[in-house]
Amino acid sequence: MAATLGQVFARSARIVGRRIAGEYVLVPLVTHGADLDAIYNLNAVGAFIWERLDGRTPGSGIVSALTDAFAVDADRARADYLEFLGQLQTLGAVEPATP
Repeated sequence: MAATLGQVFARSARIVGRRIAGEYVLVPLVTHGADLDAIYNLNAVGAFIWERLDGRTPGSGIVSALTDAFAVDADRARADYLEFLGQLQTLGAVEPATP
């Protein structure tokens, strides 16, 4: 199911994000050893979104913050947010926040 801007998402406990040597990476937590192919590098926009998926902020708030931080128009910010969120959902990196 496609996410909407009114939904609130939280980062999954199955994946951690870290800034390492100027790069932002997502690393899945696994029980049988780490799979290096499963480490995801985020660009600046991806890291910005990831850090705001706090389980309290709706997508519309994150999109608004994107337009301010990156001087991008609302349509582009909305499309980037929804596309990236879809990728995170596919990875199991985010989950809908419970009220």
